[in-house]
Amino acid sequence: MMTNNSNIEVALVVEVNGIRCKAVTFDDMNQATYINNGEVIKNLSVNSFVVIRQNFIKIIGRVNSESIWDTQNNKQNYQLDNRFSKNTIKRILDIQIIGYISEDCFTTGTTYIPMIGNICSIPTSKETQIIYVNSFDHFNGDQTIQIGKSLNEQIEVNLPISSFFASHIGIFGNTGSGKSNTLHKLYFELFKQPFPMLREKSRFVVIDFNGEYVHDNSFGVPRSEKNIYELTTRTVSDKRLQIKRDVFFSSEILSILFSATQQTQKPFLERVLKGINKFDFGEGSLQRWISSLLREIFTTFPNKDLKNRLVNILEEFYDFDRILEPIKQAWVHTGNDSAKFVVSNIYFDGNWESRHIQVVNLVQIETMILGSKLDIFKEFELRCKLQLVKDLLYRNVISDHIDPLLKRIDSRIDDFQKYIEIVEQIDNVKFLEIISLRDLNQEAKQIVAMLTSKMFFDEQKTSKDKVSFHLIIDEAHNILSDQSRNDNTSWKDYRLSTFEEIIKEGRKFGFFLTLSSQRPADISPTLLSQVHNFFLHKLVNERDLQIIDNSLSTLDRVSKSMLPGLSQGICIITGTALSLPMIVNVDFINDKTLRPQSDTVDLVEVWVNE
Repeated sequence: MMTNNSNIEVALVVEVNGIRCKAVTFDDMNQATYINNGEVIKNLSVNSFVVIRQNFIKIIGRVNSESIWDTQNNKQNYQLDNRFSKNTIKRILDIQIIGYISEDCFTTGTTYIPMIGNICSIPTSKETQIIYVNSFDHFNGDQTIQIGKSLNEQIEVNLPISSFFASHIGIFGNTGSGKSNTLHKLYFELFKQPFPMLREKSRFVVIDFNGEYVHDNSFGVPRSEKNIYELTTRTVSDKRLQIKRDVFFSSEILSILFSATQQTQKPFLERVLKGINKFDFGEGSLQRWISSLLREIFTTFPNKDLKNRLVNILEEFYDFDRILEPIKQAWVHTGNDSAKFVVSNIYFDGNWESRHIQVVNLVQIETMILGSKLDIFKEFELRCKLQLVKDLLYRNVISDHIDPLLKRIDSRIDDFQKYIEIVEQIDNVKFLEIISLRDLNQEAKQIVAMLTSKMFFDEQKTSKDKVSFHLIIDEAHNILSDQSRNDNTSWKDYRLSTFEEIIKEGRKFGFFLTLSSQRPADISPTLLSQVHNFFLHKLVNERDLQIIDNSLSTLDRVSKSMLPGLSQGICIITGTALSLPMIVNVDFINDKTLRPQSDTVDLVEVWVNE
């Protein structure tokens, strides 16, 4: 039965009980599908939406169950001999009311209740979209992206761009469930949109733990329009990641990177940074400082161990050849209750005159320092060792407390040089940047993810050029876990507090996270609770299901029960942008040059073909 507005009428309300009602289908309305205006329409079944017309209001219900009535047998008669007679069986739909549509806007709740005799019909594609999407404004001009088809209604799913991308997004599912394809599809469709200012007003950064998005045409964006960083700790990366100097050289970051103790080593690093902030990096600053230390060592009470320590430091960083020989040969003369250094029969008695400067080859030392350009990492390491000499000179520290820190700096600085470049300002910025961490060790992966996240968030808080910044973290459990056994407490606390600030305060600064993970239970519950919209693929682990249950208020009981049985590529979309959870078959990108490099290996093809 058809109506003027193209709805197919299928049933009649015969019983109303609170927010539930029962409807009897018409005798000729029990087929699985119908053809309406050349389009195949699926008939009502369990979990389908129902439109119940009541004057100008469209009451919306959902089919919970089906049953039958046998008109020739009563409930007490169990001898159903006539149950297969013609026209004796009636199909009954048990419907629960979930809301209503008025003026092309869906509102949840039970403001309107059906009445006996109301007609039930199959919703049109437009009505289904209205039901799912929380605000219907996007049909009046707002843009949408199409990512697949709804599983129940078999209609195209159009997601409102503003509601989804101006929010924190979570994409979760077991390995092989299709979450990488979903993440890629979302941004692939977004970048296809004809937005002339998207590349000017917004920036997108993908932290790719497994190197799935580093190919030339990932996200449908040519390589010339994006930056791809393939970082490695094995050798020096071809293209190192640029980190701003003021981000890297901060006391909090350095304390985390070098596992500095709070009582002695962190204050030591703060003194190093204080000197850098006052005198800056550079050969001139180093030359003046080293000259000052040499003068202090030779004009104060002689300390041969401290002098030798300084000589060893200078020889480690500069090729002085024999210039330091006079200083090495300096000996301590004692007598008359005093002690002083002696170099080539020149006594250092507290004065610092031209003869003293000449005998220790100070001018040659200064010339060598001024003519030697050190990498900023090496210069920082040198400054830390010089700071210890200064502190020992004034008896501010005990070397045994600081030496372990210097050893950690020495061992980790070499790794940093392989994949990080320290700059004043980042250049060659493009709207899409993909940072591959596949070839980094586990420690370096966490360092890069934390540094970039903090740097980008701090920039966005003060940015006047970029309206939005979108940080996309694949395999997010690697950086957002609150249960990592290998992290020290300060590292874990700082890392989680940084991301908690981002996810709590980021929205007001236009900074949005997209998190993808196969283990949502490993992600901090505080972070999960702040995610606005979810794409949930197959999840079977009990802990994962429990954390999803605790974090989502928008996921109904039926949808939760479906999570362990979802097929590959099918997900449940729920969150603040939708009124009700939607089961969607996400379109698979067939072009191998576009889709993520996460396909399961075809062993038969590999074994058959040479």
